[in-house]
Amino acid sequence: MFSIALRATGVVNAPITATVRSSTGNVVQADGAVTPQYSAASLQIEVQALSTQDLRQIDTISQQADMRAVYMNAPLRALNRPLQLGGDMLSFYGSDWLVTQVLEDWGNGEWVKVVVTRQDPPPATPAPSVTGAA
Repeated sequence: MFSIALRATGVVNAPITATVRSSTGNVVQADGAVTPQYSAASLQIEVQALSTQDLRQIDTISQQADMRAVYMNAPLRALNRPLQLGGDMLSFYGSDWLVTQVLEDWGNGEWVKVVVTRQDPPPATPAPSVTGAA
């Protein structure tokens, strides 16, 4: 079903390739720091602005964040602390996007509509200084 819809909407909103990082859990370091673990894959997604209905559904009309609706034919999960699942990420448009809510989920991973929120980029690592160069 997703591929049929993608062909129809792709004329006006072409799909893009994104890197999908599905959460596989966390590793607790010796110092107590928690490091998330992911498995990565490249998939086609369709990105759209959130509709008024989407905003009502997630009830964050006043939230000041860069959010998008993403459709894709793979299961994605938003964070679910009691089940210790989720935290899936997408990379597209030069940014990382966290799956913050699943709006629609059809079939067993047939297709999904999720809300993603742009994440702050990590701080840039300064280039090492070179001393003694002539």
